[in-house]
Amino acid sequence: MENTADWISRRAGFGFRLSEDPISEKQWFTNARNSVENSKSYISNNRIKPLLKSIKRGLKDEERKIYSGITLNQTAAIVYRNQLEKEEKRAEKAQEDPDRVYTLKARRPIWLSAIRRADLCLNTKEDFANRLWLFWLNYFTVSQANSNGPCIPHFHEMIRKNMFGNMSGLVFKVISHSAMILYLDNNNSTGENSKARKEKWTTDGTNENLARETLELYTVTPGNGYTQDDVNGMTNILTGWKVKSWDNVYKAQFVNDYHEPGTHKVLGKKYKSTKKGTRQLKDVVEDLTALEDTARHVSFRLCQHFISDEPNPKHVEQLTAIYIKNKGKLTAVYLGLLDILQTLEHEQDKFLNPEVWAYQSLKTLNVGPPTGVPLVPSFGRFKIKNIDSILKELGLLHGKASQPNGWAEVEDDWLSNEYLDRRVSFSALFGVNPSYKSDTCMSIKKSGFSVTDLERFNLSQYSQAFVSDSRPFQSQFVTLLCSPGFLRS
Repeated sequence: MENTADWISRRAGFGFRLSEDPISEKQWFTNARNSVENSKSYISNNRIKPLLKSIKRGLKDEERKIYSGITLNQTAAIVYRNQLEKEEKRAEKAQEDPDRVYTLKARRPIWLSAIRRADLCLNTKEDFANRLWLFWLNYFTVSQANSNGPCIPHFHEMIRKNMFGNMSGLVFKVISHSAMILYLDNNNSTGENSKARKEKWTTDGTNENLARETLELYTVTPGNGYTQDDVNGMTNILTGWKVKSWDNVYKAQFVNDYHEPGTHKVLGKKYKSTKKGTRQLKDVVEDLTALEDTARHVSFRLCQHFISDEPNPKHVEQLTAIYIKNKGKLTAVYLGLLDILQTLEHEQDKFLNPEVWAYQSLKTLNVGPPTGVPLVPSFGRFKIKNIDSILKELGLLHGKASQPNGWAEVEDDWLSNEYLDRRVSFSALFGVNPSYKSDTCMSIKKSGFSVTDLERFNLSQYSQAFVSDSRPFQSQFVTLLCSPGFLRS
């Protein structure tokens, strides 16, 4: 009998709906490979306009246009950022309650990107592609800082559009994006010998945050043995990369007047400054991403996310070899990852992070993602109708990571009484709260889970019995979604 895709759909996707018959494992892998090899259809299906149109309450037509614009266009995001800063200053001067502006500025963009992720992950069939998207959002973590919130939705969309190309192109797009430039304090990083300093337009000096993270997190890692001199060289190359919002120009770009002139060295190679600056940055990124250290880092992180907290070195080396052979072309690496996944034993040994677990819970019970819009009076409060509030409560909301290295990929960092208690509280919403009901929930409420249903999750006999015997019905939802077998894929 042919294996079903139930196991792999949970390991490398968002699970399955109990209301739908299982597909074969072969069909799942065929679909996953198609989504990688034919990524144009995935990329073009941005869904943002129909998603915002489907939200009937809480958004004005003008806000729908704005949120669609800042998701699909970086210039629109930078313009909106400037408008909100001006509005905030006006409100402060008029001694008005700043919560309305602050909500639009600080919370709505994070909510917007969260509701879009939930929509794409739950309402499209490209599960593996969307899991790759979530992987890269964590790899290139951007959180709120320096009023970069309006730029984050487009940053997420930019990654979605570029994650099927070369690693060098993806890294360049990431570190030259407005959300990242603002987040890691590169906006004011100014060369000591730049025209801006000589003309005394600013007293700002260099800031090494973006340069350090480019080396430490995005490319070669400290295992490469780079030195402070290499960080300094990368810092100088990145001076002048700013979020420009003057002379009717609204974009993230290189501004030569703020750049440290001369030739800068990174890992023993020299890079000469140019007026446009783009070539210099692209050259160093291409060299960094071509190194075996970067290849191994990317491969390790992919294996850790999809396979095991402590990946098999053979799997890491297998992907590393593919990366190097294909000169950093990520599509080839993803196909290699699928080849490895297809050989794995069907063991539930990978703990699901909070976001993936939440989406799998919703999908299992055929409950759509909550579409509540953050409103001023609810700012800062937990709201079960707001997807950003749910993800923040569970512990993983992109845009809110405390450090640039993002969220943990290993079980030990998520398996705590506090985080498990939050999952229990979320699970208890199903079948009870109006926002968390479905025909599947009502059927289970009436008759409980069937043996066939529970067998699809590959639970232990003890867990199956515990779920079946739990009363009242609400406890069945909790015991399934928080069982050891469901918490892991």
